[in-house]
Amino acid sequence: MKHRTRTYYTATQKALMWERWKDGWTLHEIGKLFDRPHTSIQGILSKTGGIRPP
Repeated sequence: MKHRTRTYYTATQKALMWERWKDGWTLHEIGKLFDRPHTSIQGILSKTGGIRPP
């Protein structure tokens, strides 16, 4: 299995993730947008329980 280097998302990228999540996109779809696995996106969204931080 190929391991990728750690990706640090910018504030703009995180905002895009939250917008897509709000629009009903799945974690897999959002992950494909960034060419990353869904678990990478899940880590960002789950920190606040799936609710966008203020």
